[in-house]
This record gives sequence, C-alpha cells and structure tokens, in this order.
Amino acid sequence: MKKMKLVLSFGLGLLMLAPVAQAGPVTLQASAPTTFAKEPIKATALTTDSYTFHLDAGAKVWGDLQTLAVKSGLPSINIFDAYLQSADGSQSFKFIETMAGDWDNGLNWQEQWRMAPADLGAGDWTLTVIQKGFGSKQYSSYQAKFGIVPNANNVPEPQLALLSLTALAAMGLVMRKRRSI
Repeated sequence: MKKMKLVLSFGLGLLMLAPVAQAGPVTLQASAPTTFAKEPIKATALTTDSYTFHLDAGAKVWGDLQTLAVKSGLPSINIFDAYLQSADGSQSFKFIETMAGDWDNGLNWQEQWRMAPADLGAGDWTLTVIQKGFGSKQYSSYQAKFGIVPNANNVPEPQLALLSLTALAAMGLVMRKRRSI
C-alpha cells in the first residue's frame, strides 16, 4: 500500500510539473558574463567604455546600469550616456537615467540607468558607456546587467507531452494495481 501511495504521489508530482516545462531559455553568451563592470577608478577624463556580448537568438532583453562605491559611501562616477548597439549598427537602444546625481553640488552620487525591454536580434551587441570619474578619496565603479524577458507564449517542448504521458501512465498503473488487489 505504501508503494502505491509513493508511485501515485510521484505520478501526481510529474503531472503537476508538466505545465511548467517549456522551451529552454535563450542564453546570452558573452566574452564576459552578462554582467559587465568597470574596474575601480578614481579620477578620469571623459572616457568611453565598450563591452561586447553575443545573443544566440532574437529575444526581448532588458538592461540595468548603476554606479557603485568600492568600499563605503557614494560613488563618484558621472555617466553621461549609455546605449546598446548591434554589430552592424542597424539597431540601437538608449539607456535612460532613472536616478541622477546633482553633480553641480557634489562629487559623490548614486546613478541608475535602465534600458526598457527591447526586441534584440541574434548576433553580436556592444554596450557603450560614456562616463567620467571624479577625484575622490575612494574608488568607484559601475556595473551593467542584462536579462531576457520571459516569453509567456513559449512553445512547449516535446518533452512536455512525454512527461505528461509518463505521469498519467504511472497513475494508471497504480489504479490498475489497486483494483486487482
């Protein structure tokens, strides 16, 4: 009887997982991870940094960029512009500053920039950040993150049908054994 309950529980568990199974996620493959970061700096002139990554297939991608203090306190990097551009230059997406510092009244401010979810084509992409580090007693940096927006219309993989049928077969076997006892 314990075995039947265990098999029945396992079958129900598989059946419950079936709706969750979906096409595998598109992965960002980058020369660096999908998080890019500026090495800690103190004072710099206006500088343009570029980071490249590869997108295996077209996807809706979002991006966040924020300044960071290396130890404690507020960072001292002013980002002037940030954008993502395809290798062939056919697509370009700007980051919008969502939290700004008052650089006329201080040299240490937290900044945050965001790229709204955008449909990116497959291929190589370059993140460009134009920034200036201000003289400070502490080092500062920035970090950019990208992610794929989950698609609610993902096409289920063939494994979904196999998983569902396996769960139903296991439950059918349990029911058949239960009737024969």
